Amino acid sequence: MTETTATRWPAHYSAADAALIERCQQWIADRAYTQAALARLARISGSSLNQIIKGVYATSPTPLLAKVESAMRHADETNGQVIAPVETSVFRLAHIACDMARRYRNFAVLSAYVGTGKTFAVRHYAATHPNTYIIEATPTMTPQSLTKLLARMVAGLEKGSIADKFDQVVASLKNTDSLIIVDEAETLTPHQLHTIRRIRDLANIGIVLCGTEHLSGIIKPAHGQFDQIRSRTGFWPETVRAITADDAAALVQSAFGAEEVADDVIARLYTYCKGSARMLVEGLIAAIREFRQSRPLDVKLVDAVAKQALCLQSVA
Repeated sequence: MTETTATRWPAHYSAADAALIERCQQWIADRAYTQAALARLARISGSSLNQIIKGVYATSPTPLLAKVESAMRHADETNGQVIAPVETSVFRLAHIACDMARRYRNFAVLSAYVGTGKTFAVRHYAATHPNTYIIEATPTMTPQSLTKLLARMVAGLEKGSIADKFDQVVASLKNTDSLIIVDEAETLTPHQLHTIRRIRDLANIGIVLCGTEHLSGIIKPAHGQFDQIRSRTGFWPETVRAITADDAAALVQSAFGAEEVADDVIARLYTYCKGSARMLVEGLIAAIREFRQSRPLDVKLVDAVAKQALCLQSVA
């Protein structure tokens, strides 16, 4: 830290903190954001970000600045997209599940209600982490079709017997840092789960089972038919029922970019979506973008769009 920079910031601000604050200020200026809008994206309080930037934050700003840096990066990566990978609580939980399964080479179980963003989160993880293979399970999938799919994904193998393909999948994955994510895992049968468990045991890799609230009910009973999966599960958080109000605020702010969104608008949108990220993003936000035209983004607009475009009952 130079002498000029050192005298500008308190002693508990590191050189990296100071550099990140300057980047943050430049980012805000370049994109016409407000501090409040960026704070909402980062899921921290506006007053905390203001104090950090002014150099009057009482403790080390490093943990909060890490959230700000992540929010800026995600905003830039997804500029113009309807669904942005905002680091909601569900998004973070899914990434933790994937990291835990990969690190400890065992199972992680992630269950959540429909529309909370679990599928989006695991797909984002798969797209951004090498050696990650994601499978969408279906009720018609058999152990044979599962093995064929993995053989194509992992080894590029099209020909050969099922046994050969299974052995090649294991050989290709064995003792690597690979991870298999199975989405819609509540549709798996005992035979399919047995195939997945054997691959995990023989290849020594991590597996994430991702599904609706019914997934936990299938695996959880002690001494049941899935007890061998249960005993190998190292990360199994409670079923996610809904996104939080802070999650909704971050998603709304991300969708409208530099335009600062009023708290009462966010509150109304959260009430309408009833904790569903899908309803919020693909329903309410998408409809507002489509039908807003030049009208101000206020509660009146939200109510009108909810009623006229989505046939939702008034929550006023």
